[in-house]
Amino acid sequence: MRGVLILLFVAFLGGAAHAQAPASKFATVSDGVRIHYLEAGAGTPVILLHGSTGTAESNYVATGILPALAAEHRVLALDFRGQGRSDRPTAPKRYASDRFPQDVLEIMDQLGIEKAHMAGYSMGGEMMAPLLALAPGRIITATFGGSGLLEPDRRADAAALAQDPKGRDREPPPLARKLWVERNLEALRAMEQGRRAQPATTPAIDPRRVSFPVLAIIGEYDTPTRFTALMRRSLPDFRLVVLKGRDHATALADPGYKEALVEFINAHDPKAP
Repeated sequence: MRGVLILLFVAFLGGAAHAQAPASKFATVSDGVRIHYLEAGAGTPVILLHGSTGTAESNYVATGILPALAAEHRVLALDFRGQGRSDRPTAPKRYASDRFPQDVLEIMDQLGIEKAHMAGYSMGGEMMAPLLALAPGRIITATFGGSGLLEPDRRADAAALAQDPKGRDREPPPLARKLWVERNLEALRAMEQGRRAQPATTPAIDPRRVSFPVLAIIGEYDTPTRFTALMRRSLPDFRLVVLKGRDHATALADPGYKEALVEFINAHDPKAP
């Protein structure tokens, strides 16, 4: 009898996990590219943007971040064009830097999402800068992971970099290695060429328009001072979490990353009247 109860309990857990698995969906943006995204949960929207050569699955499902956020939010994790299950055009012109934040905003429009928490790691964090400049009114909170806003002045940037602990990216542990497993070299080359040939034309961020909370989660050996000196000086509501002993390759897989992100979004979620 005890064995039967254990089997039933395991089956229940398996069914619950299956029920909570994110749905795989697609949205076609204005230039005809199909963008894949994972969606789970209900509540205030959260949009997750992965790093270069990563995917929604590897960055946010394998690390447990998407399931943790989906407990209280409607979570969408996008695959950037050229990566994951999104279309992978091979023409560099399809990867102009301005195209990536535009994809995010178009998908929000298609899904009827007026405002959302936004969080991105590495390249996904780079996309936060144009989103803050283009559409600050559509952001509830912004989280930069392994990224940030650099000092525009070269001397100030060098001074900030000099304050950071020196370290090199180590061989990532097994979980972190999953963050780089789904690659398409032809599409990645086209993306690199396109972004280099057509850099972003987004205007500079006006800190006075960033009235919402901003978080940065960065590994100790991933130049956290350099990434955040400008934000610490100019943003009214900014918090920095430094993950000790971590670098760019290992920070996202650290449990502390998930804990800090979930705590931050939950703490600043709009409450129903």
